[in-house]
Amino acid sequence: MGIKKERMKLSHVLDYLELFPELDEEERIQLEDQLKEGSSWSMNFGVMLGCSVLLAGLGLLQNSVAVIIGAMLVAPLMTPLIATGLGLVQGNFELLTTAVKSMWRGVAVGLGLGILLRVLTPGNELTTEVTARGSANILDLFIAFFAGAAAAYAMARPKMSGALPGVAIAVALVPPLTASGIAIGSQDWMIALGAFILFLTNMVMITLGSAMVFRVHGLKTKDMDASLALSMKRILTGLVGLGVVAMAPLGYRLIEQVKQGQAKPAAFPLAEDLWYAVNERVDAEKGVELMRALRAGVERPGDVYIFLLADRPVRQALLDDLDVLVTTHMGDETVSVVRVAQSAPVIAMKEAPPRAMVPEVKE
Repeated sequence: MGIKKERMKLSHVLDYLELFPELDEEERIQLEDQLKEGSSWSMNFGVMLGCSVLLAGLGLLQNSVAVIIGAMLVAPLMTPLIATGLGLVQGNFELLTTAVKSMWRGVAVGLGLGILLRVLTPGNELTTEVTARGSANILDLFIAFFAGAAAAYAMARPKMSGALPGVAIAVALVPPLTASGIAIGSQDWMIALGAFILFLTNMVMITLGSAMVFRVHGLKTKDMDASLALSMKRILTGLVGLGVVAMAPLGYRLIEQVKQGQAKPAAFPLAEDLWYAVNERVDAEKGVELMRALRAGVERPGDVYIFLLADRPVRQALLDDLDVLVTTHMGDETVSVVRVAQSAPVIAMKEAPPRAMVPEVKE
């Protein structure tokens, strides 16, 4: 009895603040019809989804943030997820089934077109925009949850529908799905898995966020059949469980990213094992230090640049060893370029500076 009174008090407080006013019958019907229409698989839905996936894929392959944002705005995948949240709250099995079918068809289209794009553009390095989708962390989970809540709130309040494009940009459903397809086409399974986990995380948390908002708006069907109510409750519990389980690996990933830093240089870094091998070999050379080792940018992705600092002429043996390390790790077609900067002591102004010895540079 006490719990019931507390719930009534909370409901009165929310109504008083006008944060989540209950919708009248006409508004409920309009919301349901809007979500059902937007979630139904149709020619319009498929065309818009295909265009958004292709835009996202081309933007990812070109590292173009502007094109990726455009793809987010075109994508129709947000509506089925919001409809899923409403269907779970209301026990509306028809709406739930319609939304879920459209969503999984969309997943198939997104992965298929992503793989196709990769097949049609072979040989290109996976860009930082693609690889970034393969490294989700726990912050992405919370972004998706609040994006789902914001989208549901905007749909329940027609005057705030202008906020929906911003929500679509914030949560970014299509880019990670397309990135997963591109990575599958490149047979880069770790990035493909990471991007798909990000997409699944977004799906689950958007659904939960929208379900929470619809519930506090009083959209729960009062005369729901007991067995149906139990089924919906189990589905919601399962989704919550998935969200909780995802927190551990996503939280660990965030900790690792904090340790590594978030910098994304214009050049591609070397693979970790090659970097350590180069660093170990240079450390063994007396009077020489490794300043930087990296791959060239997208213009010359097959080149490896190694920058050394030396207080004496560099031995040819070191340059040969570095070349062997690079070709062993990255293939015979890789070009290694070593640049050496020689340090010199500070001299008095009256002394004539000695002629610098320029070491041989291997192109």
